[in-house]
Amino acid sequence: MNKNRKILSSFTFVLIVFVFTSILNFSKADSEIKNNKVRKASRKNSIIGFKSDKYLNEIEMIYDLDDFKVKDEDSISDDIKNKNSNKEDDYLYREINKIISEETENLDGNWQVAVDSIRGKSNISIERKSSPKNINQTSASTIKIFIGLEVYRQVEEGILAEKDVEEDLYLMLRNSNNESTDRLIDLIGDNSVDKASKNVSRIIYKITGENKTGLYTKMNQRGKNNVARAKDLNKGLIAIYDGKIVNEDHSKKMIKAMSNNTTTSKFKLLGKLPKGAKGLNKSGEYPDGGIENDAAIIDVGDSVFAISFMGEHPGPVSHKYGNQAIAMQNLGKRISEAYINFDKDNK
Repeated sequence: MNKNRKILSSFTFVLIVFVFTSILNFSKADSEIKNNKVRKASRKNSIIGFKSDKYLNEIEMIYDLDDFKVKDEDSISDDIKNKNSNKEDDYLYREINKIISEETENLDGNWQVAVDSIRGKSNISIERKSSPKNINQTSASTIKIFIGLEVYRQVEEGILAEKDVEEDLYLMLRNSNNESTDRLIDLIGDNSVDKASKNVSRIIYKITGENKTGLYTKMNQRGKNNVARAKDLNKGLIAIYDGKIVNEDHSKKMIKAMSNNTTTSKFKLLGKLPKGAKGLNKSGEYPDGGIENDAAIIDVGDSVFAISFMGEHPGPVSHKYGNQAIAMQNLGKRISEAYINFDKDNK
């Protein structure tokens, strides 16, 4: 009997030790999981957060642009938008796609077209490319949209003085002045193109959730091509229109500068707008290199939409009269007319 009691006591002691050890290990594991989650959340915020210039420059993980992964929800957002549209939207969606197909049919080289509803009853989001492998193209001066946003971001953070940048920013967006742009790149990068590139890339990532658009080289220097995606150009313009990245006053100044553009508005997306339509644009071109781009916001009355075109011909192109220029004019005109007809049918 005493022997059985000793065995039972020993067994009870072992069981208690086992249970206590298991609870301790589980507690440690749970604590480690929570710590990992905190570290992951902290790392994520450190990449896309905008608190101060010091905050940006002290980020522990200096990232490579290629390391960014597209979020699953971002990659399917356009499909969801179109699936949730009503029958009237579906008609407009088909009509715009038909127009894009017809106007790009005879284009040589790479091209991209993006159309996004901003205001009105439609809910359209379209992105078309010459090839699925065509991820981005040479941006030329369209990258200045994002440079402008970063300049005003730093003004609002107290890093730059507005009086030191406002004239160059206006000239950059209105006249596409490259000397003004390069001075702004020096300012936002503290005289380092690499730092300017990282700062602009953060604002691009904040707007698009991706890094398929990027600044790598000053306007008047040779080096790695600055690149963009038509869809990202739309998102940049919409961010300015909505006043969500920089304040309303600075957004309006950017809109005014692009609205006053007289250099390219007559022979690109805004070149043949129907009566009553108006718009603003930021173009980019390098005709000798086959590059003709334009990004615009067009107001047709009840509806406002963003449209961007990027063309990359294998050889030199005619700046005003080539197939790319003709395609842009027709796209701006015909898609504006499609929105006007949609609005008439949905009064």
